[in-house]
Order: sequence, then C-alpha cells, then structure tokens
Amino acid sequence: MDGYDNLVQTLSRFEQSLGGQHPLTSVQTLAKVSGYSPHHFSRLFSSHTNLRLKEYLQARQLTALILQALADERSYADLLPLYGFEDYETFYRCCKRRFGTSPGAIRKQGLQRSELQERIHPARKEEAEPLLGEEVQLDGFLLCGLSFYLGPETRSFHTIWQQFAKHQHLIPSHPADKASYQYSAWLEEASDGMSVLCAVPVEKDSEQNPLFSLRSIPPCRYVRFIHDQDVTSIPKTYQYIYGTYFAHSEMQPLGNWEFQRYPEGEQLIEIYIPLRTQTPLPS
Repeated sequence: MDGYDNLVQTLSRFEQSLGGQHPLTSVQTLAKVSGYSPHHFSRLFSSHTNLRLKEYLQARQLTALILQALADERSYADLLPLYGFEDYETFYRCCKRRFGTSPGAIRKQGLQRSELQERIHPARKEEAEPLLGEEVQLDGFLLCGLSFYLGPETRSFHTIWQQFAKHQHLIPSHPADKASYQYSAWLEEASDGMSVLCAVPVEKDSEQNPLFSLRSIPPCRYVRFIHDQDVTSIPKTYQYIYGTYFAHSEMQPLGNWEFQRYPEGEQLIEIYIPLRTQTPLPS
C-alpha cells in the first residue's frame, strides 16, 4: 500500500469513528493509525489536498456533530465526547471561530450548506518529474545561529535570514564547512508552527556569543535531495518529497526535524530528511 492509499484508508477510518465511543480526531492519533509520524502524515495530506490537516479534521468534527444534533435533537453535552470534543467550552470556541455564532444560535437557526465542511476525497497526483534522493550517513555536528519561531501562516523565510545575516560575522565558523544551514523542528502538531535555526557549523569546543543558540545534530541516516531551481519553487519540491517520494518508498522520515544546507558559492539547496531510526530529537 503506497502513501496515497494509506491516506485514503486513514481518512476513511476517521470518518467512520465520528459519532462512536472512540473517535479518532487528533493528528497524532491518525498518524499512529497510518504508521507515519504526525509531521509526515500532515505533509502527505497537504500534498494531496492543499489543505491543513488539523483545520480539516476540526471542521469535519464540527460539521458531523452539528448535523447529528439538528437531526435528533440530542443535547450537545451528550454528543461532544462522540465527536472528539473534551468539553463544551472548546466546542463553543470552535463554533464561534468557524461559523461566527454560538452553538445555541446554530440549533435555532441552522447553517447554510456552504458553511459545512464536506468530506474530501484526496486526488491521486500525477507523477511529478522524478527528484533523485540519495541515502547518506552523516556524523554528528554542531550548529550555531539565531532561533526563530514561525507560525503556520508563514510563507517566506527571507526576513529571518536578513536578521541572521546582520550577526553572522560574530560566529567563528567551522574551517572545514563554510556552508549555511537552516534547521527546522516541528511542534507537537505540524500545523502549530515550527522552530527554525539559521546557522553555520562551528567546532564543538569553540566559545560562542550568548546571543546565539547552539544545536547539536546527532549522527543520523538521511535522504538528501538537491533543489537547483529558483527558491520560490521549493514548496513543489517538498510536495514531491512527501507526496510522491516517501509515499512510494519503504523508508520513512523521522518526521520532527530536518535541515537545509546552502553550500558557499553555489546556487542550490541540499535538503536533508532524517530517516526513522532510534535517533532522538537534537538537543
């Protein structure tokens, strides 16, 4: 079963669980069902739907619960646990955020069909032009740079790299590696944003300015991809990596961190995706 079939099957189990005693409504739970990491499953979903997984799941929970409440007039309190809501307060906030009105008003006035989240059926993407992935083993190394938090709506990394460029001269970089790095680590759910470190490699015993953050990258096995197109097309490269390459591969990404390497003087980006092993999150 490839990644697409796995995605369709997992989403079907999500739909079947709604209204039951054990609804599968969190990104982590569905990722576990799929056998993928939360980040990998979220990226796989997005690559086939152009939607954010967490928002879609919550919209389907709301839609299914409200339709059930309107159909049989059961109280919201009775239905909440069957659709994955822990309490009425959470349900109320979700209703206000999505529909702009309260659950009580919805029960009295109903909703327009256009306001409901229909069940989606992910389309199998046509095969993209193959992007060669090379499996590599790297020793551990140390990065030093500036840390940033990026929310889920972030579309450009240009501003944070501008800030790092102003201070990069203060870091005594490693004599054997003059490249720059972008290390990214995702929060508990991929849709919550990520931590990014704009950095350069440094020698492990070197002293650094307290302005900077250090990140120890452990020895690890990776798949390395080379992006040699315009930087604006890199989202398509990631769509291929998660939606096609790993979807058809027996290898699985670790899923909670990765890094990009920018070799000095070259117009390309090396993307390193750590493979699932016993490797811990870098400290």
